[in-house]
Amino acid sequence: MPKKKAAGAANAVDLSQVQVCVDRPIEPAKLLIAAELAIKENPENAPPPMEVKPGVDPQAAKKASETFGAVLTGKKWKNGRVLRVRHLDGNPAVLTRVEKFAREWCTYANIDIQFVKTGDAEIRVSYLLDNRSWSYLGTDALAQPQNRHTMHFGWLTPATQDNEYSRVVIHEFGHALGLVHEHQNPKVSIKWNKPVVYQYYMQQLGWTKADVDTNLFAHYSEQETQFPVYDPKSIMHYAVPPQFTLDGKEVGWNRVLSDIDKKYIAKVYPKP
Repeated sequence: MPKKKAAGAANAVDLSQVQVCVDRPIEPAKLLIAAELAIKENPENAPPPMEVKPGVDPQAAKKASETFGAVLTGKKWKNGRVLRVRHLDGNPAVLTRVEKFAREWCTYANIDIQFVKTGDAEIRVSYLLDNRSWSYLGTDALAQPQNRHTMHFGWLTPATQDNEYSRVVIHEFGHALGLVHEHQNPKVSIKWNKPVVYQYYMQQLGWTKADVDTNLFAHYSEQETQFPVYDPKSIMHYAVPPQFTLDGKEVGWNRVLSDIDKKYIAKVYPKP
């Protein structure tokens, strides 16, 4: 008599193939300048004023207010913006495919992504094969010098399949437009099997425990997340194998924009 398959086994995520991007927060020393540039780019990024209690030292209150405001400053580009993207290196065959999938966002957002060969660019991309992938969030890229990359693809090669290009490239350019990881939405409560998750990411990908805490378990605040509801189908969601959860629930490979992705980005950057 054949053995009964475990629930969800047919669609289980292959644990050996889990490759994900890592958060790329702005450096603390650049936090205030990044906030200033974000507000200059789009006044909507200005944070709410911080309430200062009576009796507090004015200088201390000013410093606290600046830091508080910088953390809560938005990262949206000006609506209708042309975002220039320049490759700093990479195989031409890889670059062509990256350009194809990056522009998927332009179908729904009032943002034009243009690839340039020379001159200044808001987004600069590097392709060193280090098995890591990341991007600065939205306007945080403006705080980086022009000779420094603001986005990185660490496992794409000419042999990589199109569905993997779609998954990774659209995801990273989502970060570049200001979107955060959806599995860290404050409205979701994933029952993580933390020992298993720690073991995988630390042993297989060389992450630290702090890396795992920051990229998987920490939740963003209500002000920082993109969606009013949790979207397990979002392109911004990590794959979650059933082994990673206590109740066996999983999230598969999201390789294309979800319906909520499309509606949300059209709301953030509305077309005329």
